[in-house]
Order: sequence, then structure tokens, then C-alpha cells
Amino acid sequence: MLNLQAKDILFLQNRVAYVRDELAYKKLFFHFYNSLQRFSFSIVKDFETAEEIVSDTMMKIWDMGNKLASIEKLDAYLFTSTKNACLTFLSKNKLKISELAALDVNHISDYENPETQMHTSEIEKKINYCINELPPQCVMVFKLIKEEGFSYKKVSGILEISQNTIETHMRIALKKIRSALSQYLAEK
Repeated sequence: MLNLQAKDILFLQNRVAYVRDELAYKKLFFHFYNSLQRFSFSIVKDFETAEEIVSDTMMKIWDMGNKLASIEKLDAYLFTSTKNACLTFLSKNKLKISELAALDVNHISDYENPETQMHTSEIEKKINYCINELPPQCVMVFKLIKEEGFSYKKVSGILEISQNTIETHMRIALKKIRSALSQYLAEK
């Protein structure tokens, strides 16, 4: 994954918009792809579908031509487009987010000690379970902030909800995770 700064993204964005620079497009694609794919997967719960949605979203920025240059914050635009494409997919396929498979969460770490590994695995399962029990919008807020590192303000723009609502979703998510982990530790 490329680690581009905002000025680099804007430069590449303009190269794609005005010159149709394929190398610039590839750099943008690889910079955003993994984050968008993880975000998409958190909504549709299917790896192949998530990949398709992100590929389609990225292809749309290529097809925009000069209009691409008018987008002020490409990252927010891409996450919003991906979210909308995921929700469209779910509504077309009449899937209920709450009935979908469990979230794929990255491993906390791989320890050599089997006992530590087992405890880590149990904690991961507990966290995954808590996240899965959250309302769908709460899951999206949590993933964008904690996994993608977006600010509350940026998530507010992506999901088109107020910052107060974002803060409420994060409070709910963190409270449930803290509660579940304190119960888990009390059992030991």
C-alpha cells in the first residue's frame, strides 16, 4: 500500500482528471484499495462482493474525466461512494445486515506462547462478538474511526450523519466492548 499525503493525492487526482494518466490512477487505486475493501467487507460481509464494489467505485473515478478534479476530498468521496454501493447491493439482494456473517477482524498479535495465544484468541472472539452485536451504522462508525483512522468530522461527512451521532455511536461501541471485556476478565 502506498502512503500518500493529501498533496500527493490531489496531484495524482488532477493527473487522472486532466491527462488520463494511468500510472497516477494505479497509485490512487493501490493507495485506497485495501482500506475501501475492508470497509466494504464490514458492510456486505462477502469478500468477493466487497472487492467488486471497490473495483467498480475506483473505476468510476477513472470514468469521471475532468469532473474528478472538482472533488475536494477524494478519500471521503471514495468511502461515501463505497458505502452507498454497499447499501445499494444489500437492498437489491434483500439482505439484512444484522443477519450476515461475523466480521473479519485482524488478529491482535501472534504470540509464540500457546497459553497467551489462546487468551488472545478468546479476547478477539469477545471483541468480534461485541462488534457484531452493534447496530449496522454503529459498526460502520467504529470501523472507520478505529480501523481506518478517520476523524469524527470526516466520518460524519462519509456517512452523512452529525458529529454528535458519530460520538454517540462510538460511546455505545466502546461501552459495550469495555463491558464485555470486564465481564470476561471477571470470569478468569
